[in-house]
Amino acid sequence: MARKHNVDEVLKSLKRKHDVQINLGSNVVQVLSGKDPRHPKQDDLGNSSWGKIDFLTNYNGFVVVKVDKFDKTL
Repeated sequence: MARKHNVDEVLKSLKRKHDVQINLGSNVVQVLSGKDPRHPKQDDLGNSSWGKIDFLTNYNGFVVVKVDKFDKTL
């Protein structure tokens, strides 16, 4: 089965989402867990977004980390 995604297009698409941040230096995808009331989730990650995150983790060496708030140091 051919891959449907391109890394550059996936990163561009996920950059517009509020509940995810990607650090290219450390290959970490941070996803808000929604447990901290000061940093509420926007719930803007659907099946397509999770498929793109899955593509990054399974084929490109990224790691998903669920966080209460985004950490700028990762």
